[in-house]
Amino acid sequence: MHSPLRPGAYALTLSAMSAPTRPEPGPEPEQGPPAEVLGGGSAGPRLGERWTALPSRSRRLVGAVAGLAVLAVLGVYALATRPEPEPAALVPYPIQTTDFSFLGIETPKPGDTAFAAQLMATSDSDASLEKITQGYSGLKLSVRPALPLELPENQPTRVTVRFEVVRCAGLPLDARLPSLRVTLRNTRAIQDYSSILGGTYAAELSRALRTICEPAPRAAPGA
Repeated sequence: MHSPLRPGAYALTLSAMSAPTRPEPGPEPEQGPPAEVLGGGSAGPRLGERWTALPSRSRRLVGAVAGLAVLAVLGVYALATRPEPEPAALVPYPIQTTDFSFLGIETPKPGDTAFAAQLMATSDSDASLEKITQGYSGLKLSVRPALPLELPENQPTRVTVRFEVVRCAGLPLDARLPSLRVTLRNTRAIQDYSSILGGTYAAELSRALRTICEPAPRAAPGA
């Protein structure tokens, strides 16, 4: 016959039955071999080895192409960095370098209707005398040598201007500043200007025109 359990002993028994048990530690897992570290290098041949492996003909061809490329780069650099050439100096305008001087007029004889004026043209640079004209409708003008006439640099050139009177009305019998209209040309420009030949030209031109247009009156018979 079992002896009755005391209330305290029953509670102790239940508490012991319901308390969790800690598992005992097991053996530690074995460590495997270390992981392989992959490098960044290539397993193939290096650049020097590849160059050495090329046939000599291929190496010469590559060297020639590289040399031409270097020369091309140097040529482009030289063209890009060379200084700009200075612009050539402009030739002066022809009227700035050409001068006309008056030499004289041969006085016409009674009965003549023409006379000639002698001029000297001098140019500091090569130029061409293209035309000579005047503004009086009663005078016909011609030039010798024939125009256009080359004027070599610093070489005086004689020019003869022949005047023929076709009508006396309106002619400057007492000219003060008569001029000739001159056309000059050089490699820079073609220019017209009025050449005033001075007081001596005006006086001799007026005397020649008066000789033709105002002849001396004939003496009366028996005078």
